Amino acid sequence: MRLKRITIALFIVLLMVSCKSSSVKEATKQHTNFVIIYTDDLGYGDLSCYGAQGYSTPNLDKMASEGMRFTDFSVSSSICSPSRAGLLTGRYAERWGYKDGVFWPYSKDGMPASEVTIAEILKEKGYETGMVGKWHLGHKTEFAPTSQGFNMYYGIPFSNDMWQDPEMPLADTVVFNEGLSLEDFKTKNPKKKFRNKVPLVEGNEVIEWPVDQALLTKKYTKKAIQFIEDNKREPFFLYFAHSMPHIPLYVSKTFKGKTERGLFGDVIEEIDWSVGEILKTLKTNGLAENTLVIFASDNGPWISKQPNAGTAGGLRDGKFSPYEGGSRVPCIVWQPGFVPQGVVSNQQTSTLDILPTIANLVDKDLPNNRVIDGIDITPTLTGKLQNIKREYFLYRGNNAIRVGNWKYVKTKKEEQLFNLLTDKEETKNLIEAHPEKAEFLKSKLKSLLASL
Repeated sequence: MRLKRITIALFIVLLMVSCKSSSVKEATKQHTNFVIIYTDDLGYGDLSCYGAQGYSTPNLDKMASEGMRFTDFSVSSSICSPSRAGLLTGRYAERWGYKDGVFWPYSKDGMPASEVTIAEILKEKGYETGMVGKWHLGHKTEFAPTSQGFNMYYGIPFSNDMWQDPEMPLADTVVFNEGLSLEDFKTKNPKKKFRNKVPLVEGNEVIEWPVDQALLTKKYTKKAIQFIEDNKREPFFLYFAHSMPHIPLYVSKTFKGKTERGLFGDVIEEIDWSVGEILKTLKTNGLAENTLVIFASDNGPWISKQPNAGTAGGLRDGKFSPYEGGSRVPCIVWQPGFVPQGVVSNQQTSTLDILPTIANLVDKDLPNNRVIDGIDITPTLTGKLQNIKREYFLYRGNNAIRVGNWKYVKTKKEEQLFNLLTDKEETKNLIEAHPEKAEFLKSKLKSLLASL
């Protein structure tokens, strides 16, 4: 009799576990989750699958072999803040009044809360939204992630070479490191004294200052995994923005001194490890087939910071510039069963396209009271159509425009025309051979700037 009761109890437990597992699987089939992994200053040539040498990125290479790798993917600006704005809103930052430069710890402004972000679109569809990592769109509460559609935020509010804002709210349990104190944090002019000593924020409060940057990638990864596991039964959106490889470079002891490339290579290998942990978490929790993961960078490499900077992989120039090395970055998209395996796409795509594509995938109308500069690239992601045409693409500084494969650049010294189909390195100025093409692009740029 006792054996019978034990058998029945065991059967009930197994049935409950089975039902729970089944209910989780059924729930996850009903929606698509989204994970965007965004690095900082990672160049077009800085992954193994894009030609990097001196270190390896096996997890990202595998992600590419299991998904789609893009060769013509660009960001909306070759500098940090407007690039991140373009990613999250699908719009050029100039449309909400951005001029140039980035936001600083002393900045009083940021991206307006009136801008509609991916997080806000998905939140309206019942998604749990979380952001881990570097924000850099204004650190004041009214501009922070929690005011832009994110329920959870954990990270540093600006670049890792900056400092604290003495007016930032502090958590009751704030931890001060390196022998520093509350008095140090409240210093009125901290720029010179505390450069590279940035705060770690959770929600809207500083929880640690200065954060140990050698541990940032691991801390971010742990928090990102926690967010996924906490929300695995509900639709979720995770925006995971690494602080690296923006200089100054930091890496944990686990990865320090591991590559021939030095500190830069060590940092990239730790980022690659982090990506692997995220993908492993999705697979372990049965979320891989209904989670679209996008990996990219905010702009090209900060070339002047060699040897602690990356490479544009043969493209011209890097961060800050209107040339391809500044805006064309690595991009890998992954979702087993939705994104075809091992495809290399030459389709011209952009971070501007991510918002309209996600909106389409969750059947959400785009805001009709503003211009959205991106286009829906769902047919490209599914491998059904690789020839989606866009009307134009603009570059940082508003002195360069691309239409199709033709690109016009106006510098202080000259006007330039390039055919990116045959010369993505931008070495041959074709303006004398095609003056009519240059004039067309110049005129179009002028009219677009007037509309911006």
